[in-house]
Amino acid sequence: MDEALSRLVFYVNGSKVVEDTAQPEWTLLFYLRNQLRLTGTKLGCGEGGCGACTVMISRYDRTTETIMHYAVNACLTPICAVHGLAVTTVEGIGQPGDVEGQRKQHKRRLHAVQERLAKAHGSQCGFCTPGFVMSMYTLLRSNKTELPSMAEVEEGFQGNLCRCTGYRPILEGCRTLTRDGCCGGQANGNGCCMDPINQSNGDVVNGHANGNGETIQRPVSTTLTNPSDFEESYSENQEPIFPPALQLSDELDKQYLVIKGERVTWYRPVKLGQLLKLKSEFPHAKVVVGNTEVALEMKFKHCDYPVLISPVMITETLAVERNEDALLFGGAVTLSTFKEMLEHEVKKEPQESTRFFSALSQMLHWFAGKQIRNVAAIAGNIMTGSPISDLNPLFMAAGCMLTLQSQTKGIRYVKMDQHFFTGYRRNVVQPDEILLKIAVPRTKPDEYVNGYKQSRRREDDIAIVNGAFRVLFHPESSKIQEISMAFGGMAPTTVMAIGTMEKLAGRCWEEDSLVEDVCRFLLEDLPLSPSAPGGMSSYRQSLCLSFFFKFHLYVLRDLIARNIVTSFIAEKLSGAELDIERGRFKSAQLFELVPKDQPDLDPVGRPLAHVAGEKHVTGEALYCDDLPPVASELHMALVLSNQANAEIDSIDPPRSASAFYPGPHLTILPSPSTSGVRISENLCSSGSALCCNTVATPPSEQMT
Repeated sequence: MDEALSRLVFYVNGSKVVEDTAQPEWTLLFYLRNQLRLTGTKLGCGEGGCGACTVMISRYDRTTETIMHYAVNACLTPICAVHGLAVTTVEGIGQPGDVEGQRKQHKRRLHAVQERLAKAHGSQCGFCTPGFVMSMYTLLRSNKTELPSMAEVEEGFQGNLCRCTGYRPILEGCRTLTRDGCCGGQANGNGCCMDPINQSNGDVVNGHANGNGETIQRPVSTTLTNPSDFEESYSENQEPIFPPALQLSDELDKQYLVIKGERVTWYRPVKLGQLLKLKSEFPHAKVVVGNTEVALEMKFKHCDYPVLISPVMITETLAVERNEDALLFGGAVTLSTFKEMLEHEVKKEPQESTRFFSALSQMLHWFAGKQIRNVAAIAGNIMTGSPISDLNPLFMAAGCMLTLQSQTKGIRYVKMDQHFFTGYRRNVVQPDEILLKIAVPRTKPDEYVNGYKQSRRREDDIAIVNGAFRVLFHPESSKIQEISMAFGGMAPTTVMAIGTMEKLAGRCWEEDSLVEDVCRFLLEDLPLSPSAPGGMSSYRQSLCLSFFFKFHLYVLRDLIARNIVTSFIAEKLSGAELDIERGRFKSAQLFELVPKDQPDLDPVGRPLAHVAGEKHVTGEALYCDDLPPVASELHMALVLSNQANAEIDSIDPPRSASAFYPGPHLTILPSPSTSGVRISENLCSSGSALCCNTVATPPSEQMT
């Protein structure tokens, strides 16, 4: 085994951190909050869905000689993955104030992003606010040449959730940091929000009828915040510099890292040979890039993975190659980079050769949140084998070729088709093989590819059903030469409608009965029992039919435009194949202005910013989980039954307590007695559990 290093070195808010005792199971969030006591980064969902834990990661790309900034979910990022990187948290931007009683000595100075969210009413409970601050801050830092657009801001916030504000004040506050700059004349019928008449000190008059039918004239404004109130402007020159040591030396990048914990060992090889050797020695080891799936399995499913391997420093796994037939992406290429490269090709190359690239790019826009896409890898999505994967149906419909490699068998090529997945989250890749690269083919002039997804909400959500379609016609005709259909959410794996594909070969696309026949064929190919996991069997089947209907219209419209067929599309179906476009963000909130003679000390009717807003945006606000631990403190948790309609013979207190906290504990067996307090529902009943997750209490004889 090559000489390895067992010490982590990274930077947090400009300060160097050296860690010799890290555990591979630790996440960056755990380390920030528990080891460094930086509690501004919050723990929300713990699975990368809410964005409350967003931080900025910075690294120096030695290939392009540029500093890269990207937002990540600290709750998923392994602490071992930040070796040689720079981490910026909400405490690292702006300048927090001193402790209470010393404000006069040290005035709080907010970053431009923090100031706008605080003054624009962008926080209420404030728990999610640090995540929004860091997402916007990262977006500003990563745009080198110009300010971002509002569309980019909305995309940057895809992975951030807020239960309080409704997002409007957050977006309005951030608008002044974009190149759009204002409402574009969309605030109301009186022009731009930047016009004096529309500012909070304007004098717009609106009529309101009272109960007597009389019209009352009151001054009304449409903006809660005047942009002139913002004192801080954004300038990249004023931002903290990237640690010079990471830029000047590649020593940390070249280090073979081995972090041995009590239960898990983390390997970070730097050469392909080292990676293949590790997979040969540990064939069942998990290869981790973004940790977006393995972290959830270890955290929530309690899966045991003694060996984790990170391939992110191996040149071959990060390579992107072009040839006449396809783009070849290394398995560790992130989804964000994947999307950027596809979009670049779509802009540069003819449309007829990039239809598949365009379909992938559009699907990636709805794939999780920006923080997930910044770290999740192409190979991880394929190897995870989720039956509702957004990308696998497209890869299978297009017949993408995978390059696999192992130390003993060398290189072999596998096509993603109906034979690739062998069962739930299982595939034909051997345990000692790695997915080295994937070939994404270019389309031919008579070839069409598209994908569709239906979820409960459009952004940052998993699919109910997704589908992908590819059709290749004979040259300059509408006669089907080949057709592929792949669906997710219809079986334990991504499946292809083989029977339908075979029956459609040789038919013409404009046939009147084609869609009706396909619907019948698909129902035969995709049977779904009413008792199938996930339910909604009829709805899911109807989604598959709807997806093909949209694809048929999409292709037929292009064939008509190319004068290959003379059919026409009924006016009532016009645009049915198009996605619903989100319009430009615009909003307005009307509120009554206070009389001019109202004393300044009278707050009634004034849109005052949250008194704790500044603490929210700087991470200074403390919540229960942010309080520092007390020496020798005890932990309490209710023991819940995992069985329904069960009789409880006894409870082993030490064993039950150790499941929650391995340290010293105090055991208290709850008594069903209410001590005379009247309650409408029993918290627990002695010696029995009516349903799962009810409080488990031992029989009365054990408590005596």
